[in-house]
Parts: sequence; structure tokens; C-alpha cells
Amino acid sequence: MAQAPLKVKRKEKTRITKKQQNPKKAAPKIIKPKNKQLAQMAKLNKSYSVTHQTEKLIASRVGHLELLKGSRREIERAEKEKKRKEALKGK
Repeated sequence: MAQAPLKVKRKEKTRITKKQQNPKKAAPKIIKPKNKQLAQMAKLNKSYSVTHQTEKLIASRVGHLELLKGSRREIERAEKEKKRKEALKGK
């Protein structure tokens, strides 16, 4: 007579272990201004600070953005000075 394969049971653990669950820290409480004008300013400040942080992050990774070199006017002024010096050298 054919026999079925033996059923092997795994040995049960003597104690139950649980994964450690670290609770999330509470976010800092933000008090929003009630005055319309102040609320508008807060909104602008938030959006521009996020933009500034993003540009700073990208500039630190890339290294050739105008944020590191200066503003557009400073760059143009430097280029004009460079051209003027080259023109004086040529004479």
C-alpha cells in the first residue's frame, strides 16, 4: 500500500516576540495669523522660503547655478568687466 509523505511540523517558538514600534513625534504646533494682511504675508513667506530651500539644495548638488555665483545683475556686471578688460588688453 502506498504511503503519503510525512507531515513535518515546525517547532513552535517558546516565546512570542514583537517588532518594536516607535511612535511618531508630534509636529510642532503652528499658530496661523487671523489678520488678513498678516495671513497673506505668512503665505508668501512660506512659499518663498520653500523655493529658497529647494534652490539651495539643488545648487549644493549641481554647483553651477546662479544662486552660488550671485544674482543676475552681479553676473552681468562681472561679464561686462571681463569684456572691458579684454578690450583694453587688445589695444
